[in-house]
Amino acid sequence: MSAPRSSTVRTTGRRRALPMAALAVTLVAASTALTACGGSGGGSGGGSASGPLKVWVRGAGDSQKAYQMVFDAYTRKTGVKIQLFMTNTDFETKLNAAAAAHKLPDVVIDDGSQLGAFESQGIITEVDKAKIAGADQVSGAAWKSVVDDQGKTYGVPFSAQANVLLVRSDWLKKVGLQAPKTWADLEKVAKAFTTQDPDGNGKNDTYGLDVPGSTQRGYLSWYWSNFLYQAGGNFLVPSGSGGFDSVIDSPQAVQAARFLEKMYCTDKVVQPGALNNLTTDTNTAFQTGVAGMYLTGPYAYATMDATAVKGKYDVVAPPAGPKGVGSLAEGTTVYAMAGSKRAADFDTLASFMVSAPAQKLGMTGVPTSTIVRLPINTTVDPAKVHADDSRWQVAQQVYANSSTYEPVSAPDWQTYRNDASESLNKMLSGCDDPAKTLSSLDSTYTSLLKK
Repeated sequence: MSAPRSSTVRTTGRRRALPMAALAVTLVAASTALTACGGSGGGSGGGSASGPLKVWVRGAGDSQKAYQMVFDAYTRKTGVKIQLFMTNTDFETKLNAAAAAHKLPDVVIDDGSQLGAFESQGIITEVDKAKIAGADQVSGAAWKSVVDDQGKTYGVPFSAQANVLLVRSDWLKKVGLQAPKTWADLEKVAKAFTTQDPDGNGKNDTYGLDVPGSTQRGYLSWYWSNFLYQAGGNFLVPSGSGGFDSVIDSPQAVQAARFLEKMYCTDKVVQPGALNNLTTDTNTAFQTGVAGMYLTGPYAYATMDATAVKGKYDVVAPPAGPKGVGSLAEGTTVYAMAGSKRAADFDTLASFMVSAPAQKLGMTGVPTSTIVRLPINTTVDPAKVHADDSRWQVAQQVYANSSTYEPVSAPDWQTYRNDASESLNKMLSGCDDPAKTLSSLDSTYTSLLKK
């Protein structure tokens, strides 16, 4: 690995995810005012109030039904009612507006990748693990995902996931190959799926890899990170002095970028339109037989099983790269919001959500929306919960043994992810040199880290 940059400082200034720079200042002032009027300021610090607990969740569709089932169970257990607001559209923008108006909810449930942004904005509060009943049953990896670079805990993990490889088993049989176990295997299978008419329709209309290559919310970076970890690389690493160093131009990262660039530009085994595709588009490409391999999370099982591809694909660990098997780990976090007077209720709600009953309910309550993808509670076996479905065991093993979380405690991590996605998208669209692309991205990262 190339030597880490030494120019890193603790970053709290750059917040491109907000509508305008002035709002960042407003948010800090708002959260200070909220904390002053709220007493404890959030979870694990005392404070109480009556009435419904205001909970905002990023999500949509059937996930609202699933969360409501969990909250109803919590209400039956504690008597505390939940006032739920849920949206998937501009969720963070609405949250920023609520902070500026001094109207933050008591609790927010959102992607773990928002930790750094929320902390730097001052809208979440530190959590005392000692006040979370069942904290000792939560996996160490899940707890690590909610710890910042100073060692402080911000939030309680609710769900985890690790990317696995979905591969068309019927296509493998047609081309006489096995599911890939290495990068070389992946390339071989991808070429066969692209050139050997695996669906038998006599047309040249199939592709090996299903890639969500859009820059929206950093989709391409999200996908490529699996290869990055398989190569032994990373985006940022802790500096050891309360900040981060950029390692995005390391030899390992360049190797990962070259592998993806070769698959796209030289082998041409990626589905058409990939660089504009979101996950909804890539889901459709896999479901309809356009592409035969898809690196994605276990939440995709329900989506795929509702279509004609059910029973026609296998789930295996991602193929090993130069460093070995690697996979992107992600999660959903329960955040205690600044200014809330419901600290005790936060602790109780978070304790319930990490409990085995709540974890199982989140996995099975609404089959079309597994809001608990993989349980963070180590007493829960996902395969058994899902009627001995071995696919969940694969995902659990990958998460436990081979997964890596992004550096989500970096202030405004989403900005780094977006920058990586934009750089990679441009690299693929022009079939540009991966080393030059990542060198330029490293300069961008280094500038961000100085601010």
